[in-house]
Amino acid sequence: MTDTCKVPDCSVDYNEKKNNLAIRIEAHKRFSNFSLEDWLNEHLPFKNGNVILDIGCGDGNLFGCYSSKLGNRGIIVGVDKSKELLTTALRRKNTIPVTLLEWDMNMRFPFIEESFNYVISTFAIYYVDDVRGVVDEIERVLKPSGEVFLIGPTDNNAKELYEFNKMIFGIERSQKVTRRTNRIEQEFYQVAQTVFRDVSVEKIPSKLIFPNKEEFLKYYRATLLFEESVRESGFNADIEKINSINIPTFEISKEMIVLRGRKHE
Repeated sequence: MTDTCKVPDCSVDYNEKKNNLAIRIEAHKRFSNFSLEDWLNEHLPFKNGNVILDIGCGDGNLFGCYSSKLGNRGIIVGVDKSKELLTTALRRKNTIPVTLLEWDMNMRFPFIEESFNYVISTFAIYYVDDVRGVVDEIERVLKPSGEVFLIGPTDNNAKELYEFNKMIFGIERSQKVTRRTNRIEQEFYQVAQTVFRDVSVEKIPSKLIFPNKEEFLKYYRATLLFEESVRESGFNADIEKINSINIPTFEISKEMIVLRGRKHE
């Protein structure tokens, strides 16, 4: 595994900003008709005493959910390349031991073979450069019969935002974005089938329903889409211009995909 992509302009890498991540997480808690935490609580098979690896753990906002299933003997290991987000994660009060490591998921993981019962990545893994490399690394660090859960967006995710963004910047959805939103279903699923057994994918639709234009725009300005459009266009759309655009709906269609696989014994 390497930390750069060998093909020019193919990287889907991204450095998350702490404030933007917090804004989006809060919006999903307040305005979504779907709770990721509730889904994880219902479907994750974590057990008391398990050791899990969270790839791209961010600010640790899901650690509480994991802890409730891991019991008093479980351990969470979180890796992320953002020191800022890890600092926030470190301040969280956790009921079980949590180990955090500043690490780029494009690099070989600094763990011995068969260290973890489960590996999970929520809305992070699809930014990796080398799909085969990271899947092989996940397989290496999983214990026999250990499981992997990779969660991210689908191609149907947030279409309303792309339409609104085009009205602001005149920019169509790029091939880079299309690749990023398709990666788990197309690239990861294909590779995972050659490495793991019992590989499956599940798509889960939901909606963000904002109460007003202000909350909709607050969320929009905290997205990677907005940041990339600013960089691509060379100018920062001012607030007055954004506010002047008519928004036909304050709803954003969301759809996530869950890839699940089990390591061979």
